[in-house]
Amino acid sequence: MRQPQDEVAPPDYRERLERIRLAAGAGPLLILTHDNPDPDALASGKTLARLFHQAWGISSQMAFSGLVTRAENMAMLHLLTPEWQPFEEVGEWGQYSAIGLVDTQPGAGNNNLPPEFVPQIVIDHHHPLRSGLERVRHVDIQTEVGSTASIVYSYLEAAGIEPDARLATAIFYGIQTDTLGLTRGSSLLDQRIYFKMLPLIDRELFIQVEQAGLPREYYRAFVGGLQAAKVYRQTVVSYLGEMHRPDFMAELADVLIRLENMQAVLCMGYHGSTLYLSVRTASPDRDAGSLIQQVIYGFGRAGGHGVMAGGQVPLVAQAPQKIAKELERRFVNLMGESRPAGTSLL
Repeated sequence: MRQPQDEVAPPDYRERLERIRLAAGAGPLLILTHDNPDPDALASGKTLARLFHQAWGISSQMAFSGLVTRAENMAMLHLLTPEWQPFEEVGEWGQYSAIGLVDTQPGAGNNNLPPEFVPQIVIDHHHPLRSGLERVRHVDIQTEVGSTASIVYSYLEAAGIEPDARLATAIFYGIQTDTLGLTRGSSLLDQRIYFKMLPLIDRELFIQVEQAGLPREYYRAFVGGLQAAKVYRQTVVSYLGEMHRPDFMAELADVLIRLENMQAVLCMGYHGSTLYLSVRTASPDRDAGSLIQQVIYGFGRAGGHGVMAGGQVPLVAQAPQKIAKELERRFVNLMGESRPAGTSLL
């Protein structure tokens, strides 16, 4: 958790309110996020839509691409943020006065924004800052903040809009999952908003989301991931092969980084025609975003910050296991490992 002396001065959100309003035009607004959205992305989009509706009477269409398959995320989508629709529901792009991206950036390779479109609004907290942002009318990227939901809520707060219990629960859960309950890369902004939302949440809905039932295949996948894990001196690598859902390796990485004396973890697996990567580090001094950029260079795209990062490699010509082997080699070399091969975790 960051110390107060490490915190930058908060931006003036009242001034940013004026800029974001001008960037949106007359409406409606199309809100997009990254593929296979997580709670932070789901909460951020809903919060932005609420801002435009209540502050200026502008309607929004929220559309996600990929899959929402993690049990908790599915429960959140249905119970807290049902306004999100599949990307196929976007319709004619010309009907929208503006496009807003939350928890992602143009050119990141993890969203369905066509390359010929330039969004008018980008709000994010991930490294690296992508090229082309100078063409976006309103950009708010704060890489020192642990959750995009914290940034978007600050606009709502500046507009004097109080979230209802369902939205407060979504914001709270978005911050909680991205910062592991304020234990991973949280800023003072995340901490303040997290505790501000706490008394406002719908406790019953929160329990239904956080304690959502898990299918058998989840446990099978977890056993497979642990059996595949190889332990080096200070790193762990697990290649899961084909995954039952595209975001599973992130959950496995969150568990493996807790293995004693480990400094970094790389988990990989493929779903459909994409190989997914997840990196975790034990300390922000070993920046996960920078690490994964070096690992994936020339193969695909990645982003992250602090102690967590993710990436995607399109599977075109090479077999996924061959790519995974090369990415593992790069990873252990970058971490300064001297062992020629890791040993089995189990």
